[in-house]
Amino acid sequence: MEFVMSMPDSYGQQPQQSQPPQMPPPPGQQPQMPQPGMPYQPYPAGPEINSKAVAAMVCGMIFMTSPLGLIGLFMGRAAAREIDAGMGIGRPLAKAGRIFGWISLAFTIFWILYIILIITLGVAAFNSAT
Repeated sequence: MEFVMSMPDSYGQQPQQSQPPQMPPPPGQQPQMPQPGMPYQPYPAGPEINSKAVAAMVCGMIFMTSPLGLIGLFMGRAAAREIDAGMGIGRPLAKAGRIFGWISLAFTIFWILYIILIITLGVAAFNSAT
């Protein structure tokens, strides 16, 4: 006597019927709780992060020790204005970009003064040698 076991398709699960997506409730109404058998409904998306604020922080961080870090200062200021106008969130990112931009400005001024000092000392040493 030979026994043969046959496996049902998809491991014994019933095929799921697709349901059309439900629209979110109008403002002021509570969302309905999903009923058993209904798919989970994700939370609605929140406000978007201002892309200029992100770019300001990244540019300020990457170029902090060069004059290009000033891009973070200007983009951070523009992002803060857009955020004040209600165009997204990300004020801490814009502030970080501005801070990195000011640090970049300090580095740039330091290096310019350092180069001027080295040139001045080099010219003075050359003139005293001749």
